[in-house]
Amino acid sequence: MTTPMPDSHRDLDHTVREGVLSAAERDRMIAALSALGCTPVPQYLLHRRCTGVTSLAQDDVTYLGYGPHQGLATWWTRFFEHL
Repeated sequence: MTTPMPDSHRDLDHTVREGVLSAAERDRMIAALSALGCTPVPQYLLHRRCTGVTSLAQDDVTYLGYGPHQGLATWWTRFFEHL
């Protein structure tokens, strides 16, 4: 789950503090995702450098990405860049 502008909110709690979502809306989304077996992960964690075993860690691989993350093997590129 992301916002229209990437990285515009640190996490769902931040969206509530900024008035983008109500606490009830956030709780409904988390409950719906949990019911589907999904675990919400804040974007800021996904944009950390990928330290796992992946072909994305090779020096000759170019990553799409965006903004400050362009060209970096992050957890976002590891799990979602192919979509």
